[in-house]
This record gives sequence, C-alpha cells and structure tokens, in this order.
Amino acid sequence: MSALAAAKTKVSNWLFHQALPLWADRGVDGQGRFFEQLDFEGRARTGLRRRTRVQARQIYVFCEAAALGWAPGRAVAQAGLDRMIAACRRDDGLWVAATDDAGAVVDETPDLYDLAFVLFALAAAHRVLGDDRARPLALETLGAINRLMGAPHGGWHEALPPRLPRRQNPHMHLLEAMLAWQMIAPDPMFETVARGVLDLCRRRFLIDGAIHEYFTEDWRPDPAAGHIVEPGHFEEWAWLLRQARIAGLDAGSDMDPAAEGLHRRAVTQGLKGGFMIREMDAAGAPINAGRRLWAQTEAIRPALTFGDAAAAVGLIEATFATHLATAVPGLWIDSYEGDGTSIDKAVPASSLYHLMTAFSELLRHDA
Repeated sequence: MSALAAAKTKVSNWLFHQALPLWADRGVDGQGRFFEQLDFEGRARTGLRRRTRVQARQIYVFCEAAALGWAPGRAVAQAGLDRMIAACRRDDGLWVAATDDAGAVVDETPDLYDLAFVLFALAAAHRVLGDDRARPLALETLGAINRLMGAPHGGWHEALPPRLPRRQNPHMHLLEAMLAWQMIAPDPMFETVARGVLDLCRRRFLIDGAIHEYFTEDWRPDPAAGHIVEPGHFEEWAWLLRQARIAGLDAGSDMDPAAEGLHRRAVTQGLKGGFMIREMDAAGAPINAGRRLWAQTEAIRPALTFGDAAAAVGLIEATFATHLATAVPGLWIDSYEGDGTSIDKAVPASSLYHLMTAFSELLRHDA
C-alpha cells in the first residue's frame, strides 16, 4: 500500500468511524442546532454564543459527509439547515451573527464572514440535499450583500456598521461560496461577485507574491498590521485560484502561476518544524510561531493539487500525531503555542469544516 493510500485509510477511519458519529451525537442539540464547542470529554459546552458561521459550517460538513456516503449526515444537515433558516435570517435579507442556546438572537450584526459561510452552506444544501429553498435564499442573500454592504473603494464592508481594518479573509470565503455555486448552479450574480473578489486579489491582496491580511478603507496596507501575512491563507488562496480556473473564471490571466507561487512560498517560508505557523512577515520571519489546526489542513489540498503527495502525507501524519491525538477519538486540539504546548480548554466545532474540506479532497484523490 502506498503512503497516500495508507493516509486515505487513516483519514476515512477517523472521519466516518470517530469524528462524524461523535459530532452528530454530541455536537447537536435536541432542536437540531449545533453546539459551538465540546470539552475534551466530548460533552457539549452550553451558555456560549452560537455563531451563525458555525451553524453554516456544520451544515456543510454533514452535507459533504452524506455526499461521501455517510448516510446519517443527510438528516443532521437537513435539521441544521431548517433551524438556521428559522432562527438566523434578518428581515433585510442578511443574516444575524449569533443566537443563544434557545435559538434567540443575541447579535443581529450582519458580518461578511458569516454571510460567506451561509452562502457556502446553502450551496451544499442545494447540491446534496436538493433543498428547494437554497438557491433562492442564496440569491436573496447575495442581493442584500450587494445592496447594503458594498463598499465605495471596492469589495464589501466587513459588517454593518462598517469596521476597520478591512480584511481579505471574508472576501476569500465569499469567493469560495461563489465558486461552490458556479460549479453546481451557475448564475450571473455568482459569477460577477466571484470576478470582483478575484480582481481585488490581483489589485490589492496580492503584493509581491504574498497575500496580505489587513487594509485601510481604500485598500492600502494597514499601518499597524499591514505587514502580517499568514501561510495558511497562502494555501487557501492557492486552492481557490486553481478552482477559479477550473470554473472558467480566470481564463487568460496570470493567476494560475500566482496560485502555485503562493503554495511554494507557504511551504518554503511558513513551514517550521513540519507545521504551518500562524503569522510571519513578507520576508518569512515569524511573527507568531504558534500554529492552528486549520492551517495544517488547508495545506493538504494544494499539496495534492501541485503534485506534492509526499508533503500532503507528511502534513496528515503530523496532524494525527498532535492535533488529532486526543483521549476521546474524534476530537482535536485546535491550537499550539510556539513552544509546542497547548492551552486549549475546549474543542471548537468550527475546525471540522477545515478538516472536512481537506479530507474530502484527499478521499477523492487518486492514490
């Protein structure tokens, strides 16, 4: 058995026999809504804000699980979708930021990052569940984003009311959602928004071959934090730029070489001791040498895409040996400090989205 085939077996066993059954059982309340966190015994933590972005991410996770053949995922995803639609929509077509354990709204703020994941979850619901509400809701949501959150210097406001610094990250996830829609149910609105984000990437986010994070209102690097780059986001952008080309949205541009360049730069500058660090400057000097689980998983897909199967296997092995090496199988340690210790007190549900995007790509990849 090849190393990649062995990695696929390990991932499949963990995902379908440990993580998904655990989170479907203990990560969901009696209403079908998702908890924000489990503790390291696998018990739900209550009394926390339940962010709409987490509801949306978990809907995607269980839709994707169903698409991969894990039949229980369909009912979990459908219940979560029903509850999100019932509890989290605003009258203006946007969605709230958070609800409480009872489903009551505790933060009405529309946040672009949250909205991107709502759109992403709706795409999964359309693709896997065949839910007739998904596409109309996506178009309504996107129309409201354009109408109410469009910013005068391009892109969209972070939230309402607007806040600074501006970030590339919500725009990146909006592109992710638009690509998901374009690949299953194309629409001129999805294409226009996707092309708008790609243009921002070319003109603003990508500076001398590196994706920058924080900006002023008119998209100049933020004076305080504009020097910060994240190798994990290099990898996410590398993947999305390649997907944009596959979707036919990047014809005739130079962004495909930029995509591979971002992946290579993440590996050469951001990989320290076998893991992607949190933050560095554009020259590759660490700013925060700690690490998050999401950055490790986001590096797996570009490694497979750009022909680095051995690197993908290495990241998977390192992730299982540390982040996924929990006493209760199916949980994870989300973050480590620069010295290799972790101070995590709970397991964030939000990380399962990153694990699923990486592992589903691996499982579909020819070993």
